[in-house]
Amino acid sequence: MNHIPSSSTPAASKTSSKARWLILLITLAMLGWFVYSRRGDLALLPQYLRQVTVGNLAELASLEFLFLALAAQSNRLVYRSIGVNNSLLEQLQLLVAASTVERLLPSGGAAGMSSYVWLAHGRGIPVSESIRMTATTFVMGYLQIVPLLIVPLFWIDSYNFPFNEAVVLVVVSAGFVILAAGLALLIGSQRFLDWISNLQFVSRFPRVIASLVAGRDHVRFSWRNRRELLPPLLLLWSLYPVRIAMLEACFSAFHTQVSLPLLWAGYSLTILISFLTFLPTTLGVFELSMVGTFALLGVPTDLATAVTLLYRAFTYWLPVPLGLLAWWNLRRRVVSSEYRNQ
Repeated sequence: MNHIPSSSTPAASKTSSKARWLILLITLAMLGWFVYSRRGDLALLPQYLRQVTVGNLAELASLEFLFLALAAQSNRLVYRSIGVNNSLLEQLQLLVAASTVERLLPSGGAAGMSSYVWLAHGRGIPVSESIRMTATTFVMGYLQIVPLLIVPLFWIDSYNFPFNEAVVLVVVSAGFVILAAGLALLIGSQRFLDWISNLQFVSRFPRVIASLVAGRDHVRFSWRNRRELLPPLLLLWSLYPVRIAMLEACFSAFHTQVSLPLLWAGYSLTILISFLTFLPTTLGVFELSMVGTFALLGVPTDLATAVTLLYRAFTYWLPVPLGLLAWWNLRRRVVSSEYRNQ
């Protein structure tokens, strides 16, 4: 069995584990408060969920499979930009297997990324190439969210927001885009790297400097290969209409029609709030954010809660059994290959 070496010291891992458990407890407390404060609305959930038909479930499942296929193809194109070719089916299995690990383990993204690299290595893809691929997609993630924040601004007059709330939406959206661009420029700057590396406090932590060097290399790699990375970025942007369509299908399952501007604004703000948190897989934060956002936009809390639960059942939990099956299949093939090579 091949193991990915851990880059964390025992003390750092212990501290990180305590922080994750603390964050998890805070999240559970927030969920408990929400359930208690909205217990009257939540009591109406069964009558909402009984309205969901088999046709609604099939539509949502189809859209989720489309989402996963597009995401897997985007990753495949990133691999191709660094000279690694693999099939869409293989890439899809790697994606859902790593996503399942990310959902089920408290370490979240770190576990998902490590398992992705490890499984890809078992399929014959060098560890260095998989690390470069995952780092590149991480950099692209900041670009990925830009249209989600910018597009609602074209519909600002469709929300019927009070003036102050409209200003907040514009400032938050523009501020995040500027922040992401500024971080990219800083991380990719050799001058910034030299300056921060010479700081006495930072120089005591060589791992921090190594991470900054890796970040600079990945940002510069992404910029040098921007033409090759444009197609996978466009695919990532195409994921948002799929998610908006899933939200529309969730509302339709409860016989409610909502406008496209409202759907896009609600989803954008939900993603922004959960994107800026450090919680593993944003479980709990995403649900609270989506319910609160749609309630702010005028959707009844009970309906917003029902829509959120139905949406997350497919976007969060449906890939889990697929991921477990993919994990078993990938591991089985690796073990069989190792046995034949002995």
